[in-house]
Amino acid sequence: MDTQLRTFMEGEGDRYFERNRSLYGEADPATDPPLRLIESYDLQPKTVLEVGCSNGYRLAAVARIHGARVTGVEPSLAAIADGREQFPEVRFERGSGDAIPLDERFDLVIVNFVFHWVDRSLLLRTVAEIDRVVEDGGFLILGDYLPAHPTRRPYHHLPDRDLYTYKQDYAEMFAASKCYQRIAVLAGRHSQPPILSAVVDDDDRRGTTLLRKRSQELYVEPAT
Repeated sequence: MDTQLRTFMEGEGDRYFERNRSLYGEADPATDPPLRLIESYDLQPKTVLEVGCSNGYRLAAVARIHGARVTGVEPSLAAIADGREQFPEVRFERGSGDAIPLDERFDLVIVNFVFHWVDRSLLLRTVAEIDRVVEDGGFLILGDYLPAHPTRRPYHHLPDRDLYTYKQDYAEMFAASKCYQRIAVLAGRHSQPPILSAVVDDDDRRGTTLLRKRSQELYVEPAT
């Protein structure tokens, strides 16, 4: 297991959840970017997976609003325990994005502020795993930092460890495959709640992108 992933699986994931526990109450579709995209584009998901779901607060909102069957994958045992108590409608699996412990596919997959934690040795494997669980014709909502240029920063909570966060346009990786079509992006400040704005300092810019998987439809056959 990669050192960065092991650190989160073996305790830092739990500590991160405890530091931010107060943020993971009932999700508000008016302020939560993934929920705003679902509502704005009238998605009607029936099966939803969130990778890095914390305690499942966002999935619980999707289940309540849309009656969807919702599943969360999360490395933090503390977050899963809290979620099972608060949101029994959410099915939880412990795991990480590079090895999703599920064989099924979903018509909507949400990956919100997860990729910047992923060590570069696992980046392409994580992209492949996310792609594996999105059904063809389904949707992917991907939120993360959106700087003008890719950046790497030391993880300030563990300054004595060789750990980093990596900020870049992760939706670009899926769109570049030509198997995904960008539908929309919400951009703004990374704050609580997130603020939509056209003018944002580079370090604080976030983007939440809605993509649709169309593994064959985006290819054009040459005229004969």
